[in-house]
Amino acid sequence: MIERLIRAFLLALLSVALLVPPDGSVDARTGYYKSGWRKYHKRYSPRHRAQRNTSTAKKSPDSAAQTPALPARPEKLLTRDEILATDPVRLERLGGRIIVGFDSFSQVVPLVEKKAIAGIFVTDHNVRGRKIQDVAKDIENLQNIRRQQGLPRLIVAADQEGGYVSRLSPPLKWQPTLGMLIAKLKTDDERERAVRQYAETQARELERLGISMNFGPVVDLRLGTADRNDGETRLYWRAIDADPYLVAKVAGWYCDTLTKFNIICTLKHFPGLGRVARDTHVMSADIGASASQLELSDWVPFRRVMTEPGVATMVGHVRLTAIDSTTPASFSDKVVNSIMRPRLDNDGLLITDDFSMGAVTRSRDGLGGASVKALNAGIDLILLCSVDKSYDIMMSALIEADQKGEISLVRENETNERLKRYVFTDDRDLPPSAPVQAQQ
Repeated sequence: MIERLIRAFLLALLSVALLVPPDGSVDARTGYYKSGWRKYHKRYSPRHRAQRNTSTAKKSPDSAAQTPALPARPEKLLTRDEILATDPVRLERLGGRIIVGFDSFSQVVPLVEKKAIAGIFVTDHNVRGRKIQDVAKDIENLQNIRRQQGLPRLIVAADQEGGYVSRLSPPLKWQPTLGMLIAKLKTDDERERAVRQYAETQARELERLGISMNFGPVVDLRLGTADRNDGETRLYWRAIDADPYLVAKVAGWYCDTLTKFNIICTLKHFPGLGRVARDTHVMSADIGASASQLELSDWVPFRRVMTEPGVATMVGHVRLTAIDSTTPASFSDKVVNSIMRPRLDNDGLLITDDFSMGAVTRSRDGLGGASVKALNAGIDLILLCSVDKSYDIMMSALIEADQKGEISLVRENETNERLKRYVFTDDRDLPPSAPVQAQQ
């Protein structure tokens, strides 16, 4: 009996020792120090965080004045009906800076009728299971509305890079990436012939649908390895090459051919994603290299091709920390007006990457604030791949800012002048036959 009691007592002591390890011991399953984890958990639990914020507020009653929060944009979210019922001139001015993606063509008809967008983005779910002629007819119906309004054509954009990003295949013919195309070619003559033939084939395919703007070529450098963890970006498989001068040649041949069919090619994604391991679809990302270093490598293809006739540049959502450490390039005044315009001598069209991506929506400015900043920075067109509530947020913010006189009319006039150079946006005086150069 006594032995049994002693054995039970010893087992109890052993259990207590196992359940309560010494301070700083390691949890075998996680590798975390348990005492440290408890402190962390307590410190960052919702209850403790609320208590800490309350106590901090009591100690520093003027803390809000020291670090003011950014104003929410929009202050009031308008409904779609309220947006479309706003002043028609204002709606046309602001909507004329936005290209939207959509689920069905019926969604964008009211926006076209109200002159509330500059263009549409056609992608896989818009063409899946449909015949080319049926999609082309839907696009032409929208263009007919514009003609009746006496307006230039809608910009009809697509993301047909080739390879992994072939959003319109099927029904359009699938093609490899430009990088895959030139991988085994040894001379520039071979590469040029192959690239121009590739671009002509692609242009004729895009022409069948009525596409006037293609988001390609990718001129980000192929840096790093095939197993780089950049999420959905998958840049290694989309890039042309690691040699910036070879990339510039390939992009130049491609764009020169594409623009002969009144289809604008769009270099992407400035300031380059070659050095970026994070995925801006879901989070922010930085480029830490200096501007001088980037000019000698990553920006060579941009600088050599972006000034050519009929070429636009897509601006990505990475932060160029040497120039602007707080704001993504796509809505950074510093990046656009100290680098892209003067330093790279570029007065061509600038269009953003998709503004519904996490690097924008989760930024300190949010979707609404970023939209206002983008237009005031001199971005010409904002891409928004979803016309759902994101469009309402964006337009509510722009209308609100415009009513307060916060939208730059100087930048707006500059954009209008740039658009006039791209004759694909206005076919009212053009003969309908042979294709012409995409820029006068």
